[in-house]
Amino acid sequence: MTPKSIERALARYRAYKDEDVRSRLAIYGPLLLETATLANSLTDQDVTVVREPTEDELLAAAKGGPAILAFGMIKITPASFARDLKRLGAVLLDSMKADDAFRAKAAAFDWAPLSDDDFLFGAEADPVSAYDEVIALTESTDEVLRDAWVLPVISMTLRAYFDRFAREASARLETKEEKSPSFTRRTTCFCCGSEPDVAAVASTTNRGNVKKLYCGVCGASWSFERIRCARCGDDIVSNLSYISDESDDNHRLHICAACHAAMPTLFAPGDELTFNPDVEGIVLTGLEEAYDEAVTAGTVPQKVLKQGDATMGGAAPGKGNY
Repeated sequence: MTPKSIERALARYRAYKDEDVRSRLAIYGPLLLETATLANSLTDQDVTVVREPTEDELLAAAKGGPAILAFGMIKITPASFARDLKRLGAVLLDSMKADDAFRAKAAAFDWAPLSDDDFLFGAEADPVSAYDEVIALTESTDEVLRDAWVLPVISMTLRAYFDRFAREASARLETKEEKSPSFTRRTTCFCCGSEPDVAAVASTTNRGNVKKLYCGVCGASWSFERIRCARCGDDIVSNLSYISDESDDNHRLHICAACHAAMPTLFAPGDELTFNPDVEGIVLTGLEEAYDEAVTAGTVPQKVLKQGDATMGGAAPGKGNY
């Protein structure tokens, strides 16, 4: 995570047409910025890399083997994690413009069960299950406080602690894996096992336009086939299509007729360095909501929809293969 990349992306969408998206960016943008700042300030005393994954472990993970964090690659210091939960929690409270009653509930919340050795031991190796553990440990917590504040703070603090390891592992994998389409690639994150948050198709120097998936849990990214569902792996061309807003063809949903997934996908106007996947993931929530409304109304668009009222429009063809 790089603060400058996030700042540029937030500035780009400051006047975005969708009011709900602007509101989410105003709330979660500061949290993303602080998470990036935190991730870049952590030391070996805060999070220790026990060992680096071997080439065989990386390649096996990319093909569907155990996610590499499952091998106990990192160790998080509980005291540091507890400190940073409070740090990010304070930032989110401010950007939410929380009222006194909500702030009082937040001040009374006990982070200790979510920052002790037992919780972190599980989270270090299996972040997916860690979120189930958060729900179990906060069963008696006010539901609004948990969903709007506790879960985002836990998520972003873990992201900060995973980020450097995940980005370095992603860079290593990119140099080792095959560069041609490979339909044995896993759909979940090779690093932590989570489902990707967003896909992006961006230009590269030597490989043309390449699609990558981005994990919001740990910050990893990995190559993926253009004509393939990022949820179920289906690669039947007739089952896959894109839809987009009628005035914005860069932000799309990749629709799979086999599993009914709608994968948020950015067709980047520049290369991989010109966009921020975390911010783009928030921007794409507007299109996801419009699509969900269309599905609920029984007017599923075939190619293009208009955010806000799910109006069908003209064609928005895809841009080719992998």
